[in-house]
Amino acid sequence: MKRAESPNDLPPGRSDTDGVESGTTARWLLVLPACIVLGIFLAGAWNYRWISDDGFIHLRIVRQIEAGHGPVFNAGERVEASTSPAWTWLLTAGDVLLPLPLEWLAVIAGIALSVAGLAMAMLGAATLAQTGGRSRGLFPLGGLVLAVLPAMWLNASMGLENGLAFAWLGACAWRLARWANGTRSLPVGTAALIGAGALVRPEFILVSIPLLAATVGFEAAPRRLRSAVRTALAAFAIPVAYELFRMGYYASLTPNSGIAKEAGRSFWSAGWKYLHGTVDPYWLWVPLVIALVAGYAPLLHDLVTRQRHRAIAFVLACFTAGVLDALFIVRVGGDFYHARLLLPALFLLLAPIALVSFRKQYLGSLLVLPWAVVALVSLRSPDAQPKGPFTHPNPVTIEDHFAFMGGLPLRWFDGRGIYFIFKKIPAIPVPGRDPSVATLGIGATGYALGPHVYIQDMLGLGDAFGARLRLTHRGLLVGHEKPLPAPWVAAKLIAPGSAIRAEDLTTTDPFIIPIDDAGNEPFEDRVADARAALECGAIRELQDAIASPLTAKRFLSNLLAAPRLWRLRVPPEPRDARAAFCEESTPPI
Repeated sequence: MKRAESPNDLPPGRSDTDGVESGTTARWLLVLPACIVLGIFLAGAWNYRWISDDGFIHLRIVRQIEAGHGPVFNAGERVEASTSPAWTWLLTAGDVLLPLPLEWLAVIAGIALSVAGLAMAMLGAATLAQTGGRSRGLFPLGGLVLAVLPAMWLNASMGLENGLAFAWLGACAWRLARWANGTRSLPVGTAALIGAGALVRPEFILVSIPLLAATVGFEAAPRRLRSAVRTALAAFAIPVAYELFRMGYYASLTPNSGIAKEAGRSFWSAGWKYLHGTVDPYWLWVPLVIALVAGYAPLLHDLVTRQRHRAIAFVLACFTAGVLDALFIVRVGGDFYHARLLLPALFLLLAPIALVSFRKQYLGSLLVLPWAVVALVSLRSPDAQPKGPFTHPNPVTIEDHFAFMGGLPLRWFDGRGIYFIFKKIPAIPVPGRDPSVATLGIGATGYALGPHVYIQDMLGLGDAFGARLRLTHRGLLVGHEKPLPAPWVAAKLIAPGSAIRAEDLTTTDPFIIPIDDAGNEPFEDRVADARAALECGAIRELQDAIASPLTAKRFLSNLLAAPRLWRLRVPPEPRDARAAFCEESTPPI
C-alpha cells in the first residue's frame, strides 16, 4: 500500500497515532506526556515574563509605522534597527487588531508562539515515532529538556523575536515530518514556510538551506529538476523580494544591527565563553548525551531498518542545521543576552526526538528524568533572571522600566533641547533634531519618549553612521563595541556656535571602552573635523541614502549602492575620517 503523506491523505481507518495502541488509554498515553511538558513550559515562561530594553526597540518601530514614518527607528532616517522584520510586522498587525497594550501583546505573543513551537515540534516527532511499530505511548525526551530549561523560559518573552523563532522552527519540523511520512512532493506552502527563516532572523538562512536540501532528490528523475526549481522559487521568492526592498529602502544588505555587531567577523573566544555560559549552568551535556544515545541512535536505526529515506534525510537535516546555527553563533561571539541565540540550535537538535516511542529501544531516554527534576527545581544561571537590573520582578510595561531609565521621563525631559543619558546639555540642537536624546539603552527610552523624539543610539544599533564605525578592538559587551565618540555626538546633534564640553558628552559606564584616539587635539577641533567628515564622500552618500525623500530614483540608487554602503567603515577618530573621506580643498568648519 502506498504510504500517505499527511493525515489528510491517510486511508480510511488510519490515523496519525497508528504506531500507538488503540483505545482511550492509548490516546491518553499519547497526549498526556505532551500536555504535561507544555504545561511546565507555559508555567515557567509566564513566571519569567518580561521585556528587555532591546525588546522595546521593536515596539518603538511599531509606533513609527503607526505614526506613518515607516519601519524605522527615528523618523526621517531609514535605518533597519529590528533584526526580525517578521516580528515587527506581526506586532504591528496585532496592535491594530487586538485591544491589548503593546507591551503585553509582545509578551503574550512571545510566550504563546514559544509554546506553539514546542507543540508543533512534538507533533512532528510523533509522526517519526510511528516508524518503529506499535508502542504503549510516547515519551517527551527532547520536549522535556526544552520545557524545564530556565533559559527557554527567560527567552520566551523578552519582547524580541524568540517566540516567533521557536514557532517557525516547530512549524518547519512538523511540516517536514509530515512530508517525510509520505511520498508526494514538498508542498509549496511548506517550502515557502521553510524559506521564510531569514525574515525571522537573518542567520536562519543556515537553517532553511539544509532543511530544503533534505527534500531534494526524492522525485523521479524526469521531474526532479522541475520540482527542485519549483521548491526554490516557492522558498525564496518572499525573502529575495524583501532583500531587494531592504537594499532600496535602507541602502543595506543586512539589518543595521548586523553591521554594528560586525556579524561577518569572528570572535571565537567570546563565542566559546557564550557557549559555556549556556551549557554549564544547566549541565546540558547530560541530556544531550542521553538524546544522542537513547534518542537519535535508536530512531535512526528504526528509520534505516524500515528504509524510511525521507525521514532519515529530515532527521539529519535538523541535526546539521542545528550544528551550523550553533557554530555561526559561536563564531560571531554569541550575544549580550544569556543563551538567546543558541537556543534555536538546541531546539533544532532536539526537535526530531521531542517525543520518542515508548519501547524498549528507547528506555534509556528515561535517564533524562532525574536531570529534568534537578533542572526544574535548582539549576539556574545568574544571567537567567527576568528582573536583571530592574526593581520590578517582571518588568513588562514601560512604567516597570522607569527605575532603570533614571525616573519618569518628565522628571528629566522637558520636551526641548539635547539630552545625554538623562542629562540636559546647554546647547542648541541642529535643525530637525529638537528634541534629541543620546543614550546607550535606546529601547525603553525611545519607546517612552515617543516616535517624534530623535534618539541617538550611542552603540550603533539604531544609527546607520555609528554602526559603520571601524571596529578597533573587541570589548566586554559583545556586539556593543562601537560607542560613538563625543565629537561625533556633538557634530550630529549640536548646532555650530554652541559651547561644547567633552565631559558633557562622555559616558563613565565601565563596560564601554572608547574606540577614538583624541591625542592632544582640542575638543573643538575634533568636533570641526567630525562636522567636515559628515559632509564628505561616502559618509555624505550614506546620509543622503537614508534621509533623502524616497523617490523611485532614490530607491534605485540605494539598490545599486547598498553593497558598497554596507561595506563602508569609518575611522572612529574624526581627524582620520576627515583625512580618509574629504578632499584637501574642503574648507575648515
